[in-house]
Amino acid sequence: MDLGFLRPLYDEIGDYVSVYLDTDRVHENSQRAVEIRWKNARDRLAQAGAAPATLDAVGGLMTDRDRGAPGTAAFARDGGISFSGTMQAPPRHEIARLAALPHLMPLLAQHRPPVPHVRVSATRAGGEIVAVGGDGQGWRDWIAGLDWPLHKTSVGGWSQDRYQRHTEETWDENAKTLAAEVITAAERVGAQHVIVAGDVHARTLLIAHLPRQLQESAAVVEEEVTVDSAEMALAADAALSNWELLDVRARFDDFQTRLAHGHAVEGLAHTLAAFRDGQVLDLFVADDPSSTAQAWIGPAGAEVAASRQELADFGVAEPATDRADAALVRAVATTDAELHFLPEDLIATGDPAACGGIARPRDGIGATLRFAL
Repeated sequence: MDLGFLRPLYDEIGDYVSVYLDTDRVHENSQRAVEIRWKNARDRLAQAGAAPATLDAVGGLMTDRDRGAPGTAAFARDGGISFSGTMQAPPRHEIARLAALPHLMPLLAQHRPPVPHVRVSATRAGGEIVAVGGDGQGWRDWIAGLDWPLHKTSVGGWSQDRYQRHTEETWDENAKTLAAEVITAAERVGAQHVIVAGDVHARTLLIAHLPRQLQESAAVVEEEVTVDSAEMALAADAALSNWELLDVRARFDDFQTRLAHGHAVEGLAHTLAAFRDGQVLDLFVADDPSSTAQAWIGPAGAEVAASRQELADFGVAEPATDRADAALVRAVATTDAELHFLPEDLIATGDPAACGGIARPRDGIGATLRFAL
């Protein structure tokens, strides 16, 4: 999970309002229920010292009648919304907090950012492309190829073979043109995956003209559907979920191998130190909504530590304290590391001395390193 799109949230820190609210409006009187929940959250934030203008901005978002998401998360400061997200289910815990950093980990755990990918509906005349980036923003294009000849002739005679050969050449040229646009789209959004639907012959030709990495990651929808259809969306979600699961398992296997050779660390304190030294490549986290672990932070994203003295030794004049998971999200977003949530079967519990009792990875946190300790 690349969190670089969150980097602008950390240009400044301090006085961040983070709110998670059940905003489901499917039941009778649900709008009134949302307003009551927001009022209770606002009262708590006001008592904590949140600025009225900031609370007004969050309230406008939460009580907007045109928003129908079951859950909404908002992060605001200085009278405006810095970032917001919708969830397909109500938040596991309603949260209203004022702190130095936005509390993004619950949103990332419950509603993962999209995996950058390209969706294609291929035809023999060209095709349609939608590219989706890690921030959920996408762009769409229609690619028109050569339009003659597109259909094989059934007329006999000396010219039939020539027409059929020209038709197949036209299909192949169109597939090359579409493949070039798919490659450009993938590079534009940083995608390593492509989902292909459309005419069976056209999609086969298209995949053949893609580079090996995209060929190996391609998922095929065995139907002629458009890129914005429900069938394409379901196929994309299934393929991306499968890729994510395989990827995190492979990376965690690599983490365990590296750990034995000094190329990885585990535990909160060691992981924070690795971020501070610019070493973290991949961060592995056990989703623990009940965690209360704390970290010390400075103004810069990599200024994190398990103790105030560590940051003082690092030259941070006035360290502040905040949730460890909030500090870790900032560190990932600002250091070009990647965040990975571990499947439950890769987590071992039973260590009362560890955060949340999580023994593997210790404290529920581990990281592979860019260079050896």
